[in-house]
Amino acid sequence: MRSIVKSSFFWQFSGGFVLGAIGLLALQPAEARQTFASHFEHSASATAR
Repeated sequence: MRSIVKSSFFWQFSGGFVLGAIGLLALQPAEARQTFASHFEHSASATAR
């Protein structure tokens, strides 16, 4: 297990995954972001009742 964490492949793979996740969040269209946020606002107001 220790050799996997120290391997170059592991760090390159995890770094690419993190960059991809940041890219997906940053490059999301504005209307998709609003829909995503309103989904959580609607859920929060429904559970508060």
